[in-house]
This record gives sequence, structure tokens and C-alpha cells, in this order.
Amino acid sequence: MGTCGCGYSTDANKNCNGTHRVVQAVKADLAKELAANGFAEAAAFVKGEKTEK
Repeated sequence: MGTCGCGYSTDANKNCNGTHRVVQAVKADLAKELAANGFAEAAAFVKGEKTEK
């Protein structure tokens, strides 16, 4: 698959092994649960969105 550009690879040679898909899924689940429980700012942070105060 080639060298990983996302930085999440668990491969010893840093080759892409699809780990980024797992990371994306977990982050999406966390953001959804945070938002559902009233933590919109934390959900935005997990999604990678910048929030200004």
C-alpha cells in the first residue's frame, strides 16, 4: 500500500495498513457520544475542528 501519510500505521516499516480507518471510526463514535451528552466543544475537538472562544 505504500508509506503511511496519516501517522497512525502500526506497521514496523510505517507502511499503510488501514489503521487510519479504525482511528477515523473511533473518533467519529467519540464525537457522536460527546455531542449527544452535551459536550459539543469536546466533540468538535475530537473531530479536529478548531473552536474559537
